[in-house]
Amino acid sequence: MLCAVVLAACKMYGAPPQKLRTPEPIKPPKDLPADPVVVNYRDTCDFGTTRTGKVVRQTSAANTATQKGDEKVADYDKATSEKAKSGLIVDGIDHYLAALKNDPFNAQATLKLALAYDKVRRKGCALALLQRLDQLAQNPKFEKEANDAIDEILQSNNRTWFGGYRADAVRAVGHPGHP
Repeated sequence: MLCAVVLAACKMYGAPPQKLRTPEPIKPPKDLPADPVVVNYRDTCDFGTTRTGKVVRQTSAANTATQKGDEKVADYDKATSEKAKSGLIVDGIDHYLAALKNDPFNAQATLKLALAYDKVRRKGCALALLQRLDQLAQNPKFEKEANDAIDEILQSNNRTWFGGYRADAVRAVGHPGHP
């Protein structure tokens, strides 16, 4: 029986080759165009800091609220869950709004609120606040603090701020030629 298996194996290898059908060529998959990441910014804003009548500046209350906003935004940057992040950024924005309610001429609170709005893709609000900074810089009473905030935006290590619309942001603070 072993001989029969060996003879069959010899015939299999010694026989003429069989004609095999050529397979259909495999078509490569169509490359799907990469979807560009589209960031949806909101272009409208009403942050309610406009007032009529005499304004009483409460700078210490504004500074306290700004510090609380800074803490919330710092925690937002560290948070991993989306639910925690959303709560923290809303709290941070609320604190910055409270700071501007206490002192509508506070340039640092204005800048930080613009940055917080940028984090939640509120382009219109961020640009409106940056225009407000430019207005403050034109007032001799608030010029130094506002120009310090504008310089902070223009610094090379802060070029990622307002990334999707940086040129618009720089124009909003009154520096059209600056990158």
